[in-house]
Amino acid sequence: MSFSRIGLALVCVLAVGPLQAQTAQATPLRPAAKAVARPVAAPAVAPALVRELGGIEEYRLPNGLQLLLFPDDTQTTTTVNITYRVGSRHESPGEYGMAHLLEHLLFKGTERQKDIPGQMAQRGVRFNGTTTADRTNYFASFNANADTLAFLLDLEADRMLHSRVAKADLDTEMTVVRNEFERGENQPFAVLAQRVNAAAFAWHPYGHATIGPKSDIENVPIEKLQAFYKRYYRPDNATLLIAGAFDKAATLALIARQFGPLANPATPLPQPYTVEPAQDGERSVVVRRVGGQPILLAAYHVPAVTHPDTAALIVYGLLMTLQPSGQIYKQLIEPKLAIAAGLGGSGGVEPGIANAYAVLAPDADVSRVETLLLDLAEGRTTKPFEEGELARVRDIAVNSYRQQMKNPEALIQQISSLIAAGDWRLLFQLMEDIPKVTLADVERVRTAYFRPANRTLGRYLPASSVERVEIPAAPPLAERLATLQGPPKLEAGEQLAPVPAVLESRTVRTTLPSGIALHTLQKQTRGNTVVLQMQLRWGERRATFVRNGTSFIGSLMSEGSAGYTKQQLQDALIKLRAGFSVSSYDQGATIFLTAERDTLLPAMRVLADVLRRPTLPQDAFDREIKAGIAGIEASRQEPGVLRQEATRAHYNRARGVQLGDPDYVMGVDERIAELKATTLDDVKHFYADYWSADDAQVSAVGALPDGLGAEVDQLFGDWKKPAAPRFVRYVPQHVDIPPARFDAIARDKANAIVRMHQTLPLNSEDADYPALELAVHIFGGGGLESRLSERVRQKEGLTYGIGASLSAGFWGNDGSFAIQASYAPDKRNRVVAVVQEEVARMARDGVTAAELARAKEDILEGRKQSRADLGALAGGLLTLAERGRTWASAQRHDDQLAAVTVEQANEAWRRHIQAAHFVISTAGDFKP
Repeated sequence: MSFSRIGLALVCVLAVGPLQAQTAQATPLRPAAKAVARPVAAPAVAPALVRELGGIEEYRLPNGLQLLLFPDDTQTTTTVNITYRVGSRHESPGEYGMAHLLEHLLFKGTERQKDIPGQMAQRGVRFNGTTTADRTNYFASFNANADTLAFLLDLEADRMLHSRVAKADLDTEMTVVRNEFERGENQPFAVLAQRVNAAAFAWHPYGHATIGPKSDIENVPIEKLQAFYKRYYRPDNATLLIAGAFDKAATLALIARQFGPLANPATPLPQPYTVEPAQDGERSVVVRRVGGQPILLAAYHVPAVTHPDTAALIVYGLLMTLQPSGQIYKQLIEPKLAIAAGLGGSGGVEPGIANAYAVLAPDADVSRVETLLLDLAEGRTTKPFEEGELARVRDIAVNSYRQQMKNPEALIQQISSLIAAGDWRLLFQLMEDIPKVTLADVERVRTAYFRPANRTLGRYLPASSVERVEIPAAPPLAERLATLQGPPKLEAGEQLAPVPAVLESRTVRTTLPSGIALHTLQKQTRGNTVVLQMQLRWGERRATFVRNGTSFIGSLMSEGSAGYTKQQLQDALIKLRAGFSVSSYDQGATIFLTAERDTLLPAMRVLADVLRRPTLPQDAFDREIKAGIAGIEASRQEPGVLRQEATRAHYNRARGVQLGDPDYVMGVDERIAELKATTLDDVKHFYADYWSADDAQVSAVGALPDGLGAEVDQLFGDWKKPAAPRFVRYVPQHVDIPPARFDAIARDKANAIVRMHQTLPLNSEDADYPALELAVHIFGGGGLESRLSERVRQKEGLTYGIGASLSAGFWGNDGSFAIQASYAPDKRNRVVAVVQEEVARMARDGVTAAELARAKEDILEGRKQSRADLGALAGGLLTLAERGRTWASAQRHDDQLAAVTVEQANEAWRRHIQAAHFVISTAGDFKP
């Protein structure tokens, strides 16, 4: 866990429902069939205010629709989310996976909205949908725009009652979902988690995977999907959430007009009533598959997330897992017995499971690690926790809450997961409960739930006597929430238009006395957030590339420094509400620091000690090496690795390179040999030879404190190594790779892959690059509305995911174009043939004016959204500086793209993309 992500630990364990329950769905395309008839009532009155808590306002319509508004005028984007309290736990035998299938079909359209993805793309909307055991949600994010908001509210009201749920769409979408299922079957951890879930729940639907079994996906009747839709998609079973920048009064009026007239079905909402009986002994499962690495996963039944014990369970998971103090980390990760391990989880709307897991190296002593993991989780060998550890977890909880409240759009997604559990206020309740948890509470929940008789593992272990763990019912929710206090509101920010001219007006470029370049952009942010990024560069590529271990330096920085042990470093950052990450490579390093205005300078002092005086300990280095080797070994049988192994000799010959050259594609055995040959002395010598601020640039964006430049100069200005070789940019050059075909066998894999690739003599500054960028976006880079997705996914139903990408750097001319897709192994020849047909059709017929306009809007809106992100802005400042440009160049690129004509796009495609010049490579369990 990197220190920049420490706050996410709490968010992760708050995800409700059983392990691996959520299936993200990048939603489908064009509908055709009769709409499902639904009742409509007379217009309703305006939404009534129910309560306000933590800046979130709750309203209700008379038809029961719940509204949550989180206005934030400092944002430049808006998010619309609608959550239905229906998921896979509402399904019956023969219908498993139906909630997820229905999620796909709701993007097929209504009588009025016939092309939802296309209309989203025209407005630059980023959208998606997800399904879990307890709920289904649909969400969209866009640059704040009243017309786009009105469109989305109209769309959600329309498809709540009038979506086309048609047989023709099911026939093609079924194969897409089946391919999604097959992709999951390629992932060992996901497969193991599903099998453990199924064994842990004998009767409750939480034991069924949300995506469903292949048989139900293939055979569910359209009539059952239509009935399921009519039963659960209704105003009184939904919550509409809106966050970010919007006019509250106008939005409430729109909601009243669009959703007020909607009526509920005459029949009441049915509710599942199956209760999982107490488990009466250890259960076990074994999964054997080709490839991967050993994994242990133990599941323990725990109460619903609404139960008061949830807070103590969350704290227990954090105490056991956090690095470097957690006992699972100390006893399994530090001694290199496991590559990854942890403990956490909570129930959903009903009792669920918490999990303890360990991922092992292929040669690990599985029995020994299993005993250690279970003894730790169940308290047989665990040392008593200390008050200092508990205080640390409380601080993490508070910091996690602050981070969520700084980003209303992200927070509203988290709240969506708790709506189905009973009430959106549960998030705030947990934030109040966690700091009150005592060590006695932690010991109580561990003793109550982490017991052998309540465990499901990958082995059968008989017990000396039958034990039953009764899961207590949650108290009435009204009692739990009666004394809930509103959380403190964070400092407000300002709205800054994410356009180049405005950004340039706020940008200040300074060369400090030491020679360090400082680039700042002042913006008052929510919670006074500030992001700082530092770029260090050195050396000539051919000299640095042959040095071993250069990438390990960054990851080892989090292990501590001369001034801070690993634990002290973590504690210091928690108190400063800060986090950092370091990425290193042979010619430089990138450092990313987040903090707040009043903590940035102290956090920089901590960072300076880490960068300038790292300990680079042997034990941590050994763990990194072992984990790296284990990961490569475990990937040997993965389709992507097998495909690259089949093609790499062809690329290396064409480029005329050998092992040791920067452009050489290494094989699995060569990568392992390099890791085995790397020593800690290699790492330390490289650090001593090169790491310095000889060539340093710093950018900072957000609520900047006074004295930032002076502090940068004081901390890093004298960090010099005059003897270190100066930075020389490595400029990649185009090499033509001859066309070829390679087919690799990946046994026991339900999902196959294909990649079609060709190199291009192309630079991002070339005159026809914007035209080619648009053409590729139309062909396969624009999501579900692209040519490839429309044909291969929507019409043919051959894949869950397919796309095309264009790559071209600022320096050199080593560009490339690639197409990638997944599919069922027996569809390989059809997939390749259909893609080749679409490549030929693109050259023959070209793009249309409507496609071009939609692609321009999509790309330009995406750029605006990126410029609203603090991290992206900090990186953008350094990129502009590295290229000797200002924000005016970004505006020029936008203008160039907007000016591209249909003729230019078609000419660029025909000039660069050659249908007969692909290197085609596939991997899968192909039968003779």
